[in-house]
This record gives sequence, C-alpha cells and structure tokens, in this order.
Amino acid sequence: MKKLFTAVSPEEAAVLSVKRPFLPFQSDPAVSKLPKNSPLQPIAPLKVFDNVYWMGSKAVGVLIIDTGEGLIMIDSGSNDAEADHIVKSCREMGLDPAAIRLIVISHEHYDHYGGLTRLQKTVCPDALSAMSRTGWNLLSTVPTEFAFVQPRPQKIDILMDDCLCMKTGNTELLCISTPGHSAGCMSFIFNSSFHGKEISVGVMGGSAVWPNFPEARLYENSIEYFRLFTDLYACNAFSAVHQSEEELNRVRDHWEKGTVHPWICTAEEFNQAYLQGFRKKVTDTIYSGKMQPYLMPDGREEGSPLPERK
Repeated sequence: MKKLFTAVSPEEAAVLSVKRPFLPFQSDPAVSKLPKNSPLQPIAPLKVFDNVYWMGSKAVGVLIIDTGEGLIMIDSGSNDAEADHIVKSCREMGLDPAAIRLIVISHEHYDHYGGLTRLQKTVCPDALSAMSRTGWNLLSTVPTEFAFVQPRPQKIDILMDDCLCMKTGNTELLCISTPGHSAGCMSFIFNSSFHGKEISVGVMGGSAVWPNFPEARLYENSIEYFRLFTDLYACNAFSAVHQSEEELNRVRDHWEKGTVHPWICTAEEFNQAYLQGFRKKVTDTIYSGKMQPYLMPDGREEGSPLPERK
C-alpha cells in the first residue's frame, strides 16, 4: 500500500489525539434512549482475505485483521450478546480474542459501538478504542438520532481525525472522514493480501442514507471524497460490516469451492464495483418519495432541487 501519510502506532495516536480539546463524557444525556433488544441471529464466521475475517450476526458484523502483532477490530457489534458471539467466532477461526489490540468504531451508532464496553471489560482490557472526534463529541453531549442508545462507551482512547494513519504489525489503517450516514462517520483503507498477493482494501463506514437533503447531499459528497483516497491507494478489494447472508456465502464459496471472490476487483474497477453502489443508495433515497422537508426560519419548506436521474 502507498505510504502517503506518516503512520503512527495506536499508542502514539492515543497520546497525540487527546492533546486537542474534546468534550467530557456526560452520563445521562436528555435524549438518549434505552437499548434495543432483538434476538441474536448469529452467522458463522468466515475468512475474507488472507488475514481478514468477518464475524457477526444478521444485523451487523465486524472485520478483524490479523496484523501479525495483534488484532485490529473494525466495529464491535450491537450489544453484549453480539460481542460474546464475536469472541466465540474468533476462537473458531483460530484467533485469540485477548490479542485484540485496537478496536476502531466506524461511527456513533449503537450497532457499531454497542459491544465495545463488554469486550474491553471481559476480553481484551488492554485494547485501545478509537472513534472520530466528532462522533465522540456527539455521544458525550445530547444525542439527536434514534441510533444513540445506552450503554455508550464512557471513554475513547484515540479520537480519530481525518487522515489519521495507524500501524499495527504489518497493517496500516488509514482513517478518512466521511460524514453523511452519521456526523462522525469514518471510512478506512488498509493493506492485506489475497492468496499471497498484496491488496489495498477500501471500506465505507456507513451504509444507509437518511431521507433528507442535507444528509443525503453530505453522504454523496463523502463518497466522492473517499474516492480521492481509494484512487490514490489503488484500492482493488472492498468489504463492509453490514452484509447479507447471501453475500457472505458468496465469499465463503470462494474459499470452499473456488468460485470468484465477489470483493476482489482491479483498481480501475473499484469505483464501479464498490462506490457506485453507494451512489445508487443516494439516488434511490432522493427519488424514493420519502424525502423529509425541513423548514426555514420563516416557515417555508426548503429542499434541494432534484438532479437529473442517471
């Protein structure tokens, strides 16, 4: 993977990030809601690339990267039950969950941070946690979206800013600010390998597009911003934590049956193979007929003109 930014260790990132101001944790924000309890529908863990694994449930999963010097986990599941399932899945894949060194939270929604406290208390107490500075500041004050629920993390070790690059073992993880799905959403690029050949993996941090023009436009902008980096890093592989069981089975079939891996492409194909799907989500949301107007101070509805549909 190209080295366009100076990579620091998670420990160095923790020291650097807290030198800038951030809001203190507020224990009881007025708008926070109770956790959503839903039956756990686990999915068997699977290998994604040579040293990358997907683990989780039908609701959401995590990506785990074996760096050779500890594990990096992207997201943490929704709650304690999902965290426990991820721990069990690690062991099934021959990984030691106690070796988790860094837990990176892509954004400040409960289905991504909900398992963090459990993991740090009972599984990997020495693991450092990372979240965007914006995401942490939101969770530390008064949440404004349904997705902010208790228990929230009471502290984060690394406050990620745009273009922070962290190195653990043989893996460099570049963190890119891509607001839209949430204000503090981050996306990632990291190096891995596929059948022994080096690859550059791009992962968009947020999936759904909210049905209002400011957030839909922000999401759209973030896709194009992220593309600047995926082009620079010649990304030729992709993944995500929200996946259908059918899609995961396609990945599983590659390793078990030798079929084509659905998340491998060329650098020239990456934009169309991966990012175009997110653009389609924006377009489909804008033309869904469910866009929510917002009011100007004088009471007029303000929106945004619909682009020509492509």
